Amino acid sequence: MDCDIELEIDAGSARGEYSVHVVRAPAGGHASGSFTLDVDGIQDRLPQLEATVLASAVAARRTLPVAEAAVREVGQELFQALFTREVYGTYRASLGATQHSGQQLRVVLRLAAPELAMMPWETLFDPGTETYLCQTEPLIRHIPAPDYNQNPLDVAPPLRILGIVASPRDLPALDVETEKDHLSRALAGPISEGRVELVWYRTGTWDDVQSMLLAGPWHVVHFVGHGDYDPRTDEGRIALVGQDGRAAMVRAVRLMALLSVASPRPRLVVLNSCSSGEMGQTDLFSGTAAALVRSGIGAVAAMQFAISDSAAIAFAHGFYAAIANGRTVDEAARVGRISVMASPDGTLEWVTPALYVRGGSTQLFTLTGPPRGLASAETTTAARTAADTGTSRVGYPTPSAGSAGTDASREPSPTPAGGTAGTAIPAGQTLRHAQLRALYVQASAELRARRYEQAVELFNDLLTLEPGYRDATGLRDTAQKRLELFRAYRDALAAEEAGDWLAAADGFAAVQDDPAYPDAAARKQDCERKQRISDLQGELRYHSSLGSWETVLDVSRELATLDPGAADPDGLATAARAETERARRETAKPTAASDEAVKPRGSYTSVASPEPPPAQVPQPRTPQPLAHAAIPQPSGTLAPGQAPPSNAAPNRLLAGAVAWMPLAWGGTALALAGGVGAAFVVFFLWFDESSWQDNGGDIVLRILYGLVTPLGYLLVLVAGLPDRTTRARLAMGGVMVSQAVFGLAGLNYAVEAAAVVASFLVAVFGLWAGILAFRAWNASGVAWLLLLPTALQPIIWFQKTGVFMQTWYMSQALSLLFHLTLLCAIGVAFLVMARRLRPAAAGTTT
Repeated sequence: MDCDIELEIDAGSARGEYSVHVVRAPAGGHASGSFTLDVDGIQDRLPQLEATVLASAVAARRTLPVAEAAVREVGQELFQALFTREVYGTYRASLGATQHSGQQLRVVLRLAAPELAMMPWETLFDPGTETYLCQTEPLIRHIPAPDYNQNPLDVAPPLRILGIVASPRDLPALDVETEKDHLSRALAGPISEGRVELVWYRTGTWDDVQSMLLAGPWHVVHFVGHGDYDPRTDEGRIALVGQDGRAAMVRAVRLMALLSVASPRPRLVVLNSCSSGEMGQTDLFSGTAAALVRSGIGAVAAMQFAISDSAAIAFAHGFYAAIANGRTVDEAARVGRISVMASPDGTLEWVTPALYVRGGSTQLFTLTGPPRGLASAETTTAARTAADTGTSRVGYPTPSAGSAGTDASREPSPTPAGGTAGTAIPAGQTLRHAQLRALYVQASAELRARRYEQAVELFNDLLTLEPGYRDATGLRDTAQKRLELFRAYRDALAAEEAGDWLAAADGFAAVQDDPAYPDAAARKQDCERKQRISDLQGELRYHSSLGSWETVLDVSRELATLDPGAADPDGLATAARAETERARRETAKPTAASDEAVKPRGSYTSVASPEPPPAQVPQPRTPQPLAHAAIPQPSGTLAPGQAPPSNAAPNRLLAGAVAWMPLAWGGTALALAGGVGAAFVVFFLWFDESSWQDNGGDIVLRILYGLVTPLGYLLVLVAGLPDRTTRARLAMGGVMVSQAVFGLAGLNYAVEAAAVVASFLVAVFGLWAGILAFRAWNASGVAWLLLLPTALQPIIWFQKTGVFMQTWYMSQALSLLFHLTLLCAIGVAFLVMARRLRPAAAGTTT
């Protein structure tokens, strides 16, 4: 069965918009979809991704999950973008079909948009199976060129590989012998079995490479050297050696022409250069690898990132061994990746090789006949090479006398930075510098991104390999300090969430001076306040269990200054008030009786009451305002040595609980609403009945009942009436809202249903507020002041004859006049009360 799932990806109408279409799949169907991808963002992250991959090859690395996170994140983003719902369904069905048939699914990407060719598709990560696609399934990049299916080339072993090492003197020096030894060791097994023949050429000049290609046949060309991407021409390049020994940058189109001189043309090219797999952004074929495939090369394996020696050796070993055993080139690339995964442990460099193919077939060679013995291969190769190109028996071509740059004695040696002329930097040392630099860049990036734990681990790895590297020690210490602060802040947040206020306050205190945590100081203060509330509530419960009611009220008043809603936990403060009031009434009874016998009617007596028990004497810590209304002491109940109270003595006890100023303004608003409204009604009833509407009577009543009256009740609530409990706030809130609805609904020609309903709601909430006032103020006049105008409000709907009004506007609204007059009187009463409370409040504060 056909085991390819081939996906064609093309650009959409705007940057970042793309379409994907399933060309063919084992499960059948032609699913398609569209997706968006932040290609610019991924391109910006490629240097960091390369540093992460290269740094993972360091043997001392201990942070594989940290390093892999960047690779997995990019791979998952690409996977979820590419495999839309329909496409993913086809992929999963195709994967199951191939597994059921005992075969392997191959993923083929047709990248028609140039910028997509720059994406690291080899990192595709399936979150459903927790696997990278290229580790379990062959993944190839199909170059859209005129398709043709080359027949596999019949090769009588050995498979001939031409190795070219180009090390110009003005570029970072390559250890040529080490590079050759690496590939020779990788192919030692197939060479010893006679399945592979590796021939190296000593120089990398254009003329010498051309001579070697003419002396073929060569099945594979393996290039080791430098490569890059030229953004000016938007084209990939590799560096050959010029006539003067310096770099001669060869564009992809020129390298394509050079390889075409070979007969037959090599079916496979491996570019082991630092950027040979990099693509341009506007021309899909500008990359070296893609350009070679377009020219007719069957497949090109290239490195999209810099690669370490160990990874290059491992990939070459697995890749060429699979080719020599007759495997397809895509399967050989997957085998090469698996070889990289084994050395060193935890490396991520298996993402570095990228495979580009042309046509539908990936079977490049068919090996015919048994492998020749090693001795026979060496003899034949040496004889043919010596006759054609002057190659020695050991497999290294001997340069001709006139070849420029081929005489090592006349060729200048590279001068490394910081070294001396004639000394080449060993390849291993160059790679070590690159790896240290990659670790440094990655650690600095994690520090800047405030991922402090990862930064500390990376700096520790760097300093393990190279103690004293640049400023890594200072940056590591900075990252460690930032990590400690971050952990303290994180733990403080967790403690705050769990209600452990002390631990949270300590944690926020540790970071409050750091500008990175601007909210720490405010959070610390809030946690300290909540801890104080918790402590006081515990103290209140303790005193309540002992029956120390005055102390309970004292603690409740202190709680009210921190949080009014926390001043009465479990109703203990309310119970303490009731017990205190009951005890005072019992104590006051005999004293009140004796006072009646000796004092003149209507005046106070100077006879002192017995001293109350010690438990009943308040012991305030500080002069705090009362959270609730104090209970007025009965007439004639005086402490020993206390002067006879004046007429304002009860008000002195109320001053700590009721704010006189809001009460005064509230009374003013109620008096104003009632007085002005009554004046308009009198004018309507006895002076100008026919001009009521023209004179704005209904507008005035709307304003007085709908705005001024609710404002008056709001100020009364702020003053502390009927008390400061939540129930009292709800009751007065209901009065205000229903009063506003009643007034604004309109008192016009006809009765509005909303106004009628609202008036009865005013009565209900007013009755509730009055009951609460009776309970809190011991049946004082405050309760009647709150109760009367609200409970009697529905009477305005009745005429003097008692018939429910249908058009109250045209009737004699005596009931309305009565209610407005009552409202005005209540407002005046509140004003008088506030006037008496003012000196009493001043007395309690002194």
